[in-house]
Amino acid sequence: MNPLTLTRLTKIPVADWADPRDISYHLWKHQKKGDILEYSSEEDAEAIKDLNSKLIEFAAMIKGDKCLNTWGFGMDDVIMLPWLRRLTCIKGVVFPVAVKEYMCTVGAQVEDYTKHAV
Repeated sequence: MNPLTLTRLTKIPVADWADPRDISYHLWKHQKKGDILEYSSEEDAEAIKDLNSKLIEFAAMIKGDKCLNTWGFGMDDVIMLPWLRRLTCIKGVVFPVAVKEYMCTVGAQVEDYTKHAV
């Protein structure tokens, strides 16, 4: 898990994080693995800037109608949609129009956390 989302996700008001013990376990598990829990504010800003540029690149990769590939919905979509949803918890991330449209094609299955972004 990325330092941009690792602690931010725990601040999203969903049942997964309602119990403080779940948050403690989540952080302990990642500390034990040696993951970086948070960036400094400068590293954070730079990472968000880099992420925004990667999202522009990603928009150009969307080739299908409501899916990534021209042949239809597949494993690439199954992997990418939850990853993109996770990014909505990051304040300052700019989703290009094509990426927003892609995320919206599956309806409520990809919850948008932007109103809770930190």
